[in-house]
Amino acid sequence: MSTVLSIIAAFILLSVFVFVHELGHYGAGRLLGFKILEFSIGMGPKLLKKEKNGILYSIRAFPIGGMCRFYGEDEQVSDGMGFNAHKVWKRIIVVAAGPVMNILFAFLLAIAALGIYGDYFYLPAVVELPIENSPAKEAGIEVGDIILSIDGKAISYETDLGEIISEADGKSALVKVLRGEEELTLTVNDMYDEAKGSNFMGISYNPYAVAQRVRFNFFEAIAHSFDYVISIIGEMFNFLGSIFTEGVKEGDVGGPVAVITILGQAVRLGFETVLRMGVLMSVNLGIMNILPFPALDGGRLVFLTIEGVRRKPISAEKEGMVHFVGLIILFALIIFLSIKDVMGLFGG
Repeated sequence: MSTVLSIIAAFILLSVFVFVHELGHYGAGRLLGFKILEFSIGMGPKLLKKEKNGILYSIRAFPIGGMCRFYGEDEQVSDGMGFNAHKVWKRIIVVAAGPVMNILFAFLLAIAALGIYGDYFYLPAVVELPIENSPAKEAGIEVGDIILSIDGKAISYETDLGEIISEADGKSALVKVLRGEEELTLTVNDMYDEAKGSNFMGISYNPYAVAQRVRFNFFEAIAHSFDYVISIIGEMFNFLGSIFTEGVKEGDVGGPVAVITILGQAVRLGFETVLRMGVLMSVNLGIMNILPFPALDGGRLVFLTIEGVRRKPISAEKEGMVHFVGLIILFALIIFLSIKDVMGLFGG
């Protein structure tokens, strides 16, 4: 696929993620009786528009962003139909529905990826035998051996070598290894270390030495999608936590140009890569929007939570000013990151 076509496809994919996010706000708003003025995908001038049942549906020129605009959301209205006239719990649901929809969409993409292509698990390989006369060395295990199973428990998608070693017979365990083209079964004796209170084989290993693909049926794909998505969410929060402890390193954060570049590369690599990247992007969009930063959904949720606790809203002028400042900061960050991304593309 040519670079131009992959970039176009990347913009379309980004628009899909934004559409899903805004669809969450839209769907929750319709279900809870909110009056919606406009549902749009993209930013800038309207390219296509259609009004139906009092709602303007539009596609705008730049496919980065989108909105679901509610009546009375950003202005004071006194007819009892405005966004802020609804109960706090309803508004919380509507605001949170966007990020939640992104996470749900990530689950759907994960189910599709795992159901169609399966996933990989990795066979560990011995890289060092650091201790003389260790149980592994005495058994004849060598550097380069790929461990296939211990006591009949095979390394698989759902297993971990460390756990298998800990559960093995500490007196005499059968270890099957692949050495070159030959499978060998070796007996590892006296693994149990009384001082440590656990089994100790005496090897250093690379847990990702050999990749193996495993296939799932539909129901298995649904089950494994939870681990798949939750692990990505966990990595996202670990990264956000590392920002406060270690700071932001070069290349850790990218702007819209970097996102389009990555999506374009995924398109060129094939549909499997698009699905897996889609899971990551959808989770990213959901988590980032739920952060308690002004102008983001998370920032709005903070004000709604305060209103729920105080039983009295913060003045619209003060909240609006906070969100405006947040929006300026976000736009400044986007511009800064975009310049960095472009400079990186041209080696600057």
